[in-house]
Amino acid sequence: MSGAQDPADSPLAIQGLTVSYGERLALLGVDFVTPPGQLSAIVGPNGAGKSTLLKAALGIQPRVAGDLLVRGRPLPRPPRHIAYVPQRSSIDWDFPATALDVVLMGLYGGLRWWQPTRHRHRHWARECLARVGMEAFAERQIGRLSGGQQQRIFLARALAQEAELLLLDEPFAGVDAATERAIVELFRTFKAQGGSVLCVHHDLATLGDYFDHLLLLDVEVVADGPVAEAFTAANLQQAYGGRLTAAQLARLLPVSEASRP
Repeated sequence: MSGAQDPADSPLAIQGLTVSYGERLALLGVDFVTPPGQLSAIVGPNGAGKSTLLKAALGIQPRVAGDLLVRGRPLPRPPRHIAYVPQRSSIDWDFPATALDVVLMGLYGGLRWWQPTRHRHRHWARECLARVGMEAFAERQIGRLSGGQQQRIFLARALAQEAELLLLDEPFAGVDAATERAIVELFRTFKAQGGSVLCVHHDLATLGDYFDHLLLLDVEVVADGPVAEAFTAANLQQAYGGRLTAAQLARLLPVSEASRP
């Protein structure tokens, strides 16, 4: 479990999560308590199980074993307090939906199957688009937007859901620097309002600037704690093995830390 974190306070606690694809283990006995009110990153090499962890937590990927808890109780289905932003590569961008349509999808969990969206729902969706700087593109088909614009649309959908926890799978992949800065500011605003973020992240160089907490994975948990404590040369070498050179470690970590055996 995450050091001092109490599952009874967490928007998502994972206990003993094991997932396999056939005979290949993707995750083994993962314990993690999402720190409330913090920005948390999931980091690890390719094949470490980062995306699988998010999908299993949402029920998208079946699990072999493990429990999922919210405030110490079994995770409800659907978990309306959780908003999910998938990898852009997993989305059908040819689907005939506008940016506004996508954002409105964030409201469906709170509507009856027979209820249409009303003016107030569309007003709220447009407000969420405005928060991410995309209101002017409300009627644009999603496939006609740039990668960064598409990512902002899905963040607006998460905001529309009024979730307390955002799960995001590499939200900075394929976006420009301006969009990356805008996403980070959205995270910080969400945190200031009491929300929590759990995000698959691939850029080790920006980890300390963007996030408070680190879950370092390589099928099993390698490290779990505040970034300043868990982001060490020893932990990175255990997770990445020879895939990180001494020169890369030196660029990522303080001299005193990178030089430790």
